[in-house]
Amino acid sequence: MESRKTARAEKPQGKVQRVWDDRGAVYELGEKLAEGGQGHVVTTRADARLLVKVSKWPNAHPESLEWQRQIERVHRLPITENDLPIAMPKALIVKPRAGYVMELMDGLVPLEQLLTQAQQAFLDGEGLSGYLASGGLRRRLRLLARLARVMARLHGLGIAHGDLSPKNVFVSESHEHAEVWLIDCDNLTYAVRDSSLQLYTPDYGAPELLCGERGISTYTDIWSFAVMAFQLLTVLHPFKSGDLVDQDSEREEPALRGELPWVDHPEDESNRASLGIPRELVCTSALRNLFGRCFRLGVLDAGERPVMAEWAEAFEAAVAVQVLCDTGHDGCGSTFLWNRDLCCPFCDTAQPAGSVLRLVHSVFAAPVELGELADPKNCWIMTGHVQTVASEPVALRAAPPGTACHAESDSVLSLWVAGDDLTIQVEHGHQVSLQTSGSTRLLPLRGRVQLPRRGVAHVLHLGTGDRTHDVWRFKW
Repeated sequence: MESRKTARAEKPQGKVQRVWDDRGAVYELGEKLAEGGQGHVVTTRADARLLVKVSKWPNAHPESLEWQRQIERVHRLPITENDLPIAMPKALIVKPRAGYVMELMDGLVPLEQLLTQAQQAFLDGEGLSGYLASGGLRRRLRLLARLARVMARLHGLGIAHGDLSPKNVFVSESHEHAEVWLIDCDNLTYAVRDSSLQLYTPDYGAPELLCGERGISTYTDIWSFAVMAFQLLTVLHPFKSGDLVDQDSEREEPALRGELPWVDHPEDESNRASLGIPRELVCTSALRNLFGRCFRLGVLDAGERPVMAEWAEAFEAAVAVQVLCDTGHDGCGSTFLWNRDLCCPFCDTAQPAGSVLRLVHSVFAAPVELGELADPKNCWIMTGHVQTVASEPVALRAAPPGTACHAESDSVLSLWVAGDDLTIQVEHGHQVSLQTSGSTRLLPLRGRVQLPRRGVAHVLHLGTGDRTHDVWRFKW
């Protein structure tokens, strides 16, 4: 069974429609937001935060009865107590047809809005205008990092969403925030690989679902997420947007089943995409690797798909290496991935040299804890994690970006560039010290410190020298 949803809200025709829940409350229905295999999602007139999903079948229909039982099962899942941003059933609709009421935060829009805005601009010959107007790279990376982390937590409970698509993910309307909420939760289920439940949105369904070989699982969620992420970043579907499909529309279904190579297949270029944003401009090497694993190896073997924690870490690491193309320097206002020239690929504007600081992460292993291995060259362990800093304050957390605990770890300090000064603000209760190149002395930092630019290498120690701790190296 497929879940098919409308592209835009539709106002109901005729008289006002009402539904009743199991506690006698009445809801006047407003605009239709989405339509799926089981029913349709609509707004309510009295409260913009309340949505109602109503069954497409009469109450006595076997499909309706089974759906009601599924909603009751969903209601018992440990979602609310784990503080997951999923719009869970708040009340059950009993007449005229079965359904449920869900609540959504204010100020949210479907993720699909970003995708369609960028795609439409391409179709209209306006290039990247839609991509930039919908928040550019910064908004996309932040939202995908948040969504990946939410999905990782959901999968950690052994639960699959089942029908992940841009219409089922709601995100902050404001470009300054990165809230993510999942709706249409009646497909939530404890994930088993041999599940018989086969609900999906066609463009985002995993090959095993389209072929009817297996039901929904965490593996099918991973596939759906990867397709959405690739689309959102590159404005391309990883299979449908290839030249083979563009030349022959009858190849679309085989492409979605994974019978054609994905658009960036390293060995088979037959389905390359002529359009779209070059991957190196919007994806780090780590992200490109994950997409390759998912869409090449993961087509036939779902177990090869990167788990959601890997996606979350890679996206959080990508967020950390962005550079703002400052409009004060004639930039476009978007962000781009750090490069040595500090040149924005979206508008070809270079940021002033020295306006962006790049910090490289290491771990300092305390000699007292190394014991017999306490050789100076063994004390510094490079991790490869990176953080960029410019005029906006950036928090250095107890765990660096690109690690499992980063998002939930405490902020140790914030730092930002202001002209020829680097400002360091140490959070209360944390021990931070600064070491200058050529010196063994560690200078303790407290409160706010201004570091003048002298072209000297420094090391920020997030901890004390007698214990293993994180360090950040930079030149200022």
